[in-house]
Amino acid sequence: MTAALDCPQPHVRSWHADRALSQAAGSALKTRPDYRHHDAALERLDALSPVLTNGYYNHAPMVVEALSATGQGREALAWLEREANSFTPVEAETSPIDPDDWRGLIAARGRYADWRAYFQDAMETQPWRDVVAIWVNRLAFGFSSSAAHGVLQTAHAVRAVQSDGTPLRLRALANALAGWASRHSSLPIKDQPNQGVLDVSAALSWIKPLSDDHAPGEGAITAGYAQLVHAPSFPEEVSLVDLSGDLDARFDALMTEMAKLFLSLARTPYTVIVFTHAVTGTAAARTLSQIVPDAVGRHLLFRAFEHGAALKAAFTPLALKSEAPRKALPPGDPARRAARHGDDHMIKLTEAVLDAYKRTHNPVFLDVIAQAFAVLPAPHTH
Repeated sequence: MTAALDCPQPHVRSWHADRALSQAAGSALKTRPDYRHHDAALERLDALSPVLTNGYYNHAPMVVEALSATGQGREALAWLEREANSFTPVEAETSPIDPDDWRGLIAARGRYADWRAYFQDAMETQPWRDVVAIWVNRLAFGFSSSAAHGVLQTAHAVRAVQSDGTPLRLRALANALAGWASRHSSLPIKDQPNQGVLDVSAALSWIKPLSDDHAPGEGAITAGYAQLVHAPSFPEEVSLVDLSGDLDARFDALMTEMAKLFLSLARTPYTVIVFTHAVTGTAAARTLSQIVPDAVGRHLLFRAFEHGAALKAAFTPLALKSEAPRKALPPGDPARRAARHGDDHMIKLTEAVLDAYKRTHNPVFLDVIAQAFAVLPAPHTH
């Protein structure tokens, strides 16, 4: 009879897992932007509406920049060609935007073309950083507008302009701000003064999911936001978060928590899409925080937390109806694989978490990539 071993045994490592993680990490750290094809893609996008034929927000400006940022810009024109049937043209202008009446004009549907003209003129006559700082401050309370796509598009456009402020890139930035302003909306909650007593992780744990009676099903994410009227404690729960201290460090902590939220609740193709917005929205806020005054950056930080918390509150009941997926391994070259996959959310999510991994070397971001690829099918397999 063999005697029982009375000493701890070493952990058995998986050679395949170690190799996959090593390859993904190495590829992430080597990823370099390639904007050589970016302006050609923007030229195709300049006269398009922010609304697709199905009524959802047009992700194309964000996708082409994410491809460029991850060194896959050569794929942008082919991606646009595949998606061309879903695009709609810009409607005609109606009347000029009165800058003294901006509060009454944001969220006015049918005014995108007017806002577009206003911001394009601003980009031609004022320093672009000043325009962005002023309007991000004004629009930030509508962070979750169109499922945060106004914030996302603006951040992607800002990064392209930082690479090279060409006229087409400045127009794209103007178009992004116009999309945010024209489709502006806030969460259906009453703001409460920030109490600042819990770190991000602890504060997020206090966010209570909606009851099953009020939880949304699959559909527009904004329909989930609307159900927050049935969460009377949500404003106070959100107010508990402490976001003081170094702004970059706080954004990295929030990105980590949004990644963990994704890993916990992104269990089906639909919930992958929902919780992708928690991660990418935080990444976009961080990008914008780098070029605005500190006070505006902290406002963005709070709104990004609130946005992720809203997704958790609204969609946790739906997510928990499905079993958690088995742990997967990331592909060896995530940026290239995302471009080949072709789904707009996959491309944007991969870019956001690769950027976070390059800053932090936290493997949680590689886990996000792995889970997204394991759960979300490529568009041609839908």
